[in-house]
Amino acid sequence: MRAENSWEFLAGTVRKTLKRLEELGAELAEAFFSATWTTEVTIRNSEVLAENVMEDAGVGFRVAVSGNRVGFACTNVVNTEKAVFEAGEKALSIAKSSAPVPDFALPPSLKVPMVQGLFDSAVLDARVEESVNIARRMIQSTENVDKRITAKGGQVSISYIQRGVVNSLGVDVEAKETQVGAGVYGTGRRNGKVTPSCFDIELKRCLDLHPEEIGDAVGQMIIAQFNPKPVESFEGTVIFEPEAVSYQLCDAMIGALNGGNVGAGSSPWIGKLGETVASENLTVVDNGVLDGGFASRSFDDEGYPSQATTLISKGTLKSFLHNTTTSNKLGMQNTGNASRSGGGFEMTKQIIGNGYKAKPEVYPSNLVIKARRKTKHQLTSDVKRGVLAETMGGFVQAGSGLISAQLVRAHYIEKGEIKHPIKGGMVSGIAFDWLKQIDEIGNDGKQFFNSVVPSVRIEKVKIIGSR
Repeated sequence: MRAENSWEFLAGTVRKTLKRLEELGAELAEAFFSATWTTEVTIRNSEVLAENVMEDAGVGFRVAVSGNRVGFACTNVVNTEKAVFEAGEKALSIAKSSAPVPDFALPPSLKVPMVQGLFDSAVLDARVEESVNIARRMIQSTENVDKRITAKGGQVSISYIQRGVVNSLGVDVEAKETQVGAGVYGTGRRNGKVTPSCFDIELKRCLDLHPEEIGDAVGQMIIAQFNPKPVESFEGTVIFEPEAVSYQLCDAMIGALNGGNVGAGSSPWIGKLGETVASENLTVVDNGVLDGGFASRSFDDEGYPSQATTLISKGTLKSFLHNTTTSNKLGMQNTGNASRSGGGFEMTKQIIGNGYKAKPEVYPSNLVIKARRKTKHQLTSDVKRGVLAETMGGFVQAGSGLISAQLVRAHYIEKGEIKHPIKGGMVSGIAFDWLKQIDEIGNDGKQFFNSVVPSVRIEKVKIIGSR
């Protein structure tokens, strides 16, 4: 997985190109370059498929000329100086014919922090047999829970990533990171009926994975979905488990906290810094320097130092998320949240891609909801009538925060007791209202790709029944 010589050549050529762009008239210039080596092993219908080895390297240039006209170009041909030079010159040419970007800015050179636990040298020497072994153990532990269960799919992924940013203001930073992930999903069949798909994943920076725990968790989820029953519509308490929180609820907050949306006038929290926007039980921190965090990093994708930023403290809005341009536009502190691999399903991202192929946007690193003390049993024991929502289907509506989500995996709760899985049904409401209705938060924080979140209990949620 190592190609140090090619990386040194790429880094050196990028620096030469930046100097050349300045000589050709660029007022500001930046290069983001990366190289990734990934080995993936796939699970399908209880079998481990052959591995897929992928290598990708490239560089993206942003260049600004007089009048803050900005151009962007990239290339994945990085084995010749000529190709890299041409990409830089193309960005310069595009800038000269582009419309102004009034608030465009690049960060200055600042000292970046040392973040622990982001690189494991053992990953570089990992053999595909180790990934196959992890995958087989996940399959076995999933299906050992009950003979009616099938491990339908999953993946083990091991990556070595090199990343660098250089700009004309003196930024010159590089980093080596490793990422390891293992996940499996399965279904169960009982009396001719198939359960919803159940899934679990573990994301790490090292090879210390626990495939038996992943598989067993999925198996237990599946058998808990046997014999579902419909429920009537009612208003009650919903306990959103970590997976559900990491999706719709986090998406709503990310949109509202995005400094780009604030500048564009599309955040519902414009002008609310220092005001109450959520329950006093909710504290949210974007922690880019979390030791071992899956989305931690010493610098963001513009080369600005990562940090821990308190966004919401006991329900009070404290800060938005920013990259250099959004902080410049709003006159606020840069929070180091420039990202070239943010979330979302925009068609442009699907076609063009991320990383060096994309310009940086604003996105969280590890969005951490501060956990509290209650266990899952304690969260449910106080509920008179409600729902335990493991995962939901559907999107949060940008701006308004409207959620109308299908209960994909959920259980009905009555008088503190989990009664049965729910067949069909939905939850409906406004995410920003729900944030104010949080009455308790669990102690079960779980790492997802860009968040670390626990279960959240919310009162007065509209449950739409399936009968």
